[in-house]
Amino acid sequence: KFLEQKELDKPLNTKITNKEFSVSERSTEIKNILKQKKKVDFTELFEIVRKDYIVVTFLAILNMARHNELKIIQNYNFDNIIIENVGD
Repeated sequence: KFLEQKELDKPLNTKITNKEFSVSERSTEIKNILKQKKKVDFTELFEIVRKDYIVVTFLAILNMARHNELKIIQNYNFDNIIIENVGD
């Protein structure tokens, strides 16, 4: 009986998986944010503080800027970075 109880006290075998983020999905999310707000502070785009999310968000922003889908504005050194919608 004691051994049975000990067996029940053991932690369950669980596996934690991370959600994967894609640059194209994140680009779509950023486009939707910019449709609503037109301008957004760079730091507002990082709702989740995880390395992979930050990298994917940054890559999405750079890719969108390369395709002239948004503008990245910083007036002075160390000033806030503003992301601005270009079209629509």
